[in-house]
Amino acid sequence: MKPSEKKFYTFILDRTKPEHQEDMKHLLVELMDRKSTGELNKMYLIGVTPRALSYLKPEAVDEVKKVVSDFSSKL
Repeated sequence: MKPSEKKFYTFILDRTKPEHQEDMKHLLVELMDRKSTGELNKMYLIGVTPRALSYLKPEAVDEVKKVVSDFSSKL
């Protein structure tokens, strides 16, 4: 995992509800795998966003949305 990906991974996990940590880890690993193989695209992100948002602490949702939007705009 690249340093920037590790930073993103840690950022998201720090804002994830404790009971969904493992679910989010699996989702993030899948995202990183797709990114490394060139299979990560905006349509995939749109599809997993509702699930990912449900894993987040309510107070972190807006902050994470902004970071993910910035991240996906670079795809």
